Amino acid sequence: MDARLKELAEVRYQQQEFLQTLFELAVENQWFDVQHMVQHDMAKAIIADYSLEKGLGFLNSQLFFDNWEQVIDVGWDAFCAHSGLTRERVNKHLQQLSDH
Repeated sequence: MDARLKELAEVRYQQQEFLQTLFELAVENQWFDVQHMVQHDMAKAIIADYSLEKGLGFLNSQLFFDNWEQVIDVGWDAFCAHSGLTRERVNKHLQQLSDH
């Protein structure tokens, strides 16, 4: 992942209001919403901003597909650092979503 994209992802995912909202949803066992915010809402917004910054239009599809998973990883790392949950525990909650 490009250094600028990583920087954007780290700054955006570490916003205290965003992390607090994710934490509250996790406490309420609303893992679908947590997952959606990390993997869809914020990741797309970050990549869209980066795409515009690079002059590639809004949410360039190649840029999106090349960086989607790495951007999401930054998000989960930020959430785990904020919440104190391990990535394994988060993955367990997410796996339970896909099992239903």
